[in-house]
Amino acid sequence: MADKNSTLKCTFSAPGHSTTLLQGLASLRAQAQLLDVILTINNEVFQVHKVVLAACSDYFRAMFTGGMREASQDVIELKGVSAKGLKHIIDFAYSAEVTLDLDCIQDVLGAAVFLQMVPVVELCEEFLKSAMSVETCLNIGQMATTFSLASLKESVDAFTFRHFLQISEEEDFLHLPLERLVFFLQSNKLKSCSEIDLFRAAVRWLQYDPTRRANASQVLCHIRFPLMKSSELVDSVQTLDIMVEDVLCRQYLLEAFNYQILPFRQHEMQSPRTTIRSDVLSLITFGGTPYTDNDRTVSCKVYYLPDANVRQFKELTEMEVGSSHSCVAVLDNFVYIVGGQHLQYRSGEGAVDICYRYDPHLNQWLRIQAMQESRIQFQLNVLHGMVYATGGRNRSGSLASVEKYCPKSNEWTYVCSLKRRTWGHAGATVGDKLYISGGYGISVEDKKALHCYDPAVDQWEFKTPMNEPRVLHAMVSANSRIYALGGRMDHVDRCFDVLAVEYYVPETDQWTTVSPMRAELCSCSSVPKRDHLEFVVHLYGSIQTFFIQQRSLSAHKPI
Repeated sequence: MADKNSTLKCTFSAPGHSTTLLQGLASLRAQAQLLDVILTINNEVFQVHKVVLAACSDYFRAMFTGGMREASQDVIELKGVSAKGLKHIIDFAYSAEVTLDLDCIQDVLGAAVFLQMVPVVELCEEFLKSAMSVETCLNIGQMATTFSLASLKESVDAFTFRHFLQISEEEDFLHLPLERLVFFLQSNKLKSCSEIDLFRAAVRWLQYDPTRRANASQVLCHIRFPLMKSSELVDSVQTLDIMVEDVLCRQYLLEAFNYQILPFRQHEMQSPRTTIRSDVLSLITFGGTPYTDNDRTVSCKVYYLPDANVRQFKELTEMEVGSSHSCVAVLDNFVYIVGGQHLQYRSGEGAVDICYRYDPHLNQWLRIQAMQESRIQFQLNVLHGMVYATGGRNRSGSLASVEKYCPKSNEWTYVCSLKRRTWGHAGATVGDKLYISGGYGISVEDKKALHCYDPAVDQWEFKTPMNEPRVLHAMVSANSRIYALGGRMDHVDRCFDVLAVEYYVPETDQWTTVSPMRAELCSCSSVPKRDHLEFVVHLYGSIQTFFIQQRSLSAHKPI
């Protein structure tokens, strides 16, 4: 029995010991017992225990244990911190608590950084984040910069971007350093601000100090004048002396006027000042139809999905004329809506040749030159600054013709036709080539065919066909590959949904099958979004997301 008891071993802890220890040390300090060093700042005296400070501060640990001469001194004069800041630091060392307000925060934070008291620095950051407001954020931002607090600076920047116009009305804004003002004005994160309001804020900053006039072009080059309304340019911008007297500012104004009076040349005028302020990609849908036998109406509504975390589409604007089965392509952030039909028909008899360009910068529509032929269920792709319309069908039947749109001349011209007539196909571009796959042709093999167009020689050639026959499917390029997804396969009197997903590598001319889809996608569109693809289904109103790295699809969500 004695032998068994001798092997019994347990470890116990007293949860309140650390608190009791701190209280005991604080009591010794209050009663001036066992104090072994005096710190002085500007004739203010602080009696403390070396061991307490060394345990809390890397600065004091190095001073008292690193062989410095202060280790043997009874009185140490500190420089680089304020008495107010040091008092809070010492109180924290003995209590694990610090009382902060806007009057003392800079002293306390400065002392905590200097004395390397990381817990106090973190508490100061937490306090400043909670104290952030329109009135305080710029001052807090200055502290974040002074003390190299990256996390706090990120919070200040995010807050400033959200409330920039309100902050620009504050007195602190007028004292903002030039480089900080430029940092904000050049950013795409100022999403809720109009350019005319940003211009007025910048001018207010410039006019506060006459010496800043020399920096006018350095500041105003970040205002996106081409995106202003014409009336704003005439009434509020060109009337200011600085916009006329400064050579570069005068050029910015001229650039804006040229951009607005020459809409068909806007593609060649693209610059940072013509870019819409947004740091996210948005998914947009145009028009459509209920697709019922007794309802031939088409929609003119334009909806957008703000970001990937929002599951509800919001109305953005309206098309000038309702349309369904149109094709959409994006060039220089302008959206081209081409062909389709304005009244719902099951066949191609309702096809139109009408084309529009939507400008999301100004939320404006521009009717451009009509195509050479009316088309529905064709493909629209962008390659080398040109827009290509391939195949499709109209009241005359299926088409093999291909035409190219030049934005500068506002003209559609024919190029080399496809080797076979096709409609309900898909298309994508990779590198210098345009690829068309599947669709309704003459045989089943046509539904697997892959056509490749080389604009340099104006020729089409066949490539290795897909593994699966497909019509009304999606095709999109990502990471130098072409993905074919969804669609359907017609067999005698039945239709089958194609769930298989495959990708094509142009360099090897090979197709590879990957993870299948979770739900059918027929008559769908596809959008590349960084590391994944999204697919909008026309017939069933849902979205699926394909993750390229994992080669798998997520569950779909309704529109």
